[in-house]
Amino acid sequence: MNAHKNDSENRSLPYTLAFRVPLSLRNYLTACQQKLTTICNSFEAPESAHLTVKFMGRASGYLDDEKIIELLPQIHSIAAKYLPLKIYLRGFDVFKYEHNRITVVFLKVLPNARLNALHNELCEHFAEFDCFQHADRQNYQPHITLSKDLKPDNEDRIMRVVSRSRKMAKRHVKIDDLVVMGPNRLFPVTDNLTSPLICPPVR
Repeated sequence: MNAHKNDSENRSLPYTLAFRVPLSLRNYLTACQQKLTTICNSFEAPESAHLTVKFMGRASGYLDDEKIIELLPQIHSIAAKYLPLKIYLRGFDVFKYEHNRITVVFLKVLPNARLNALHNELCEHFAEFDCFQHADRQNYQPHITLSKDLKPDNEDRIMRVVSRSRKMAKRHVKIDDLVVMGPNRLFPVTDNLTSPLICPPVR
């Protein structure tokens, strides 16, 4: 998650359930980013890299920090059945968000039945919250963002880099550091709920 200038800018960001990547993977993410220097102007900080499991909803009069704290035991109860998760990473891919222009390049997470099952169970359990159709169910595409700052008018070169990346070796990773990233704060998902639960603001 990028650094944010002030709280008012963060209020539109959804509460996001995600795995923070382990320390052992950060050097690998940096090496991946170095392969992308010809197509990206800047990169996401490896220390804030994460794999989104489910967008929980946008901040509202109903869904706020206090409500997230209330939901943490439910989230943990669901997630505990699947943890720890073992995933494989290989190659790059892209998202097109802005006027059908490539705007995000990411590290691919190979298909994982347990991760998808966790995502789908969360969708069912928290169906009353915002529906993120672009990222839920059949549209859920696990990934680790590397850059959101791609050089414009460079689609051919970007796709060549993506194509070449399919030859990268698979990377095995165990993930279990599950958190809810709020607009301004980060909440650990844990069964040992002690006060205060809220970590320092995400910066």
